Amino acid sequence: MSSLDKKSLHGVFTLLPIEAVHYGAGCLSGLAEALAAQGISRALLITGHTLATKTGLVERVMAAAGGRIGGVFHNTIQHVHRESVLRATEQARALGADGIVSFGGGTPNDTAKAVVMALAEDLRLPADFERMRVKFDYPATVEVPPVRGQALPMIAISTTLSGGEFTHFAGVTDEVRQVKDLYIDRKLAAKAVFLDAELTLDTPLWLWLSTGMRSVDHCVEALCSSNAHPFTDALAGQALTMLARYLRECKADPADLAARTQAQLAAWMSVCGLANVNLGLSHGIGHQLGARNNVPHGVTSCVMMYAVMNFNADHVGTRQADIAQCLGIDIRGMSAADAARAGREAVLALVKDLELPHQLREVGVTRDDFPALAKDAMEDLIVATNPRPVTGVAEVIAVLASAW
Repeated sequence: MSSLDKKSLHGVFTLLPIEAVHYGAGCLSGLAEALAAQGISRALLITGHTLATKTGLVERVMAAAGGRIGGVFHNTIQHVHRESVLRATEQARALGADGIVSFGGGTPNDTAKAVVMALAEDLRLPADFERMRVKFDYPATVEVPPVRGQALPMIAISTTLSGGEFTHFAGVTDEVRQVKDLYIDRKLAAKAVFLDAELTLDTPLWLWLSTGMRSVDHCVEALCSSNAHPFTDALAGQALTMLARYLRECKADPADLAARTQAQLAAWMSVCGLANVNLGLSHGIGHQLGARNNVPHGVTSCVMMYAVMNFNADHVGTRQADIAQCLGIDIRGMSAADAARAGREAVLALVKDLELPHQLREVGVTRDDFPALAKDAMEDLIVATNPRPVTGVAEVIAVLASAW
């Protein structure tokens, strides 16, 4: 990794209150002990409809919990609509839940975090979310309401590679505005996370690989961040190298549990410490592609990352050349511009090798969608921290056009 342009570093690096990460095939056997350690005896399990009705995995989780799960909510909705959070919250209240367990990918996990918030803040109507959502006026007016009530402990069991189990924020969609809002508080972080590769074998391969590209996006935007940090640089750089190898190995042999475990560890590394660095336009646009066009979370990174890297190319120093090296490209003898271009092309090549969509037109987004997407993105505080300043809606539309 290159230096941080020799800038002087000072400040406070915040670590989230995640107490344990269990990893490796079969590690779910430690679930009952982990629940007991948090004083949880009557948890609500929040999962997806497919996991609950088309696999036997929920039963495996229930058995591993040793009687410490009292109910299951599986009517989660992709991109986490407010109404679905409220339905899960009411079930938790009726159950008298003393903890929450999320099982699945980003949707169950964000739903679970939002339920923790809704219980702590007594949210009962869709309009109640307004007082808790992050509010942002470009370029620098930000309001992040804190969770003041007591939060139930949460344990997260992952079946994808999006990495949301390791963050302290949730995205929840307002169906009326068709905007995904952010909710941020340390109290939303899981107390323990389980990365058991055996539980991922029923995850559709496209979902497994595309959420892996979401983790690649975490790495790319962390390394290119306007406030990049040596701690996250080290983790993101190694995670990139691992993801490039193990995502390809997972595609070649979807039953390879060793490759899946390595990919899970890389996804964890891609977000470890991420609360301390700013992300950018790929994530900001991605949030709104999900809310407005129902593009899956990982796929948004597949279709936007290359275009955003091109947009940012002249504002990230040597970081895109560093990305090329992490992805196995020999940049010796290249000019600085060619080395950076090699980094961008290597990211695009990975998407193509995994046979995932890489253009907006492939996922049902039309040019008519661009103005609304751009307007909504400009209200996402992540866009304000993009390494190249985004001056207005027209620039976002231009980036969308280049990705189309």
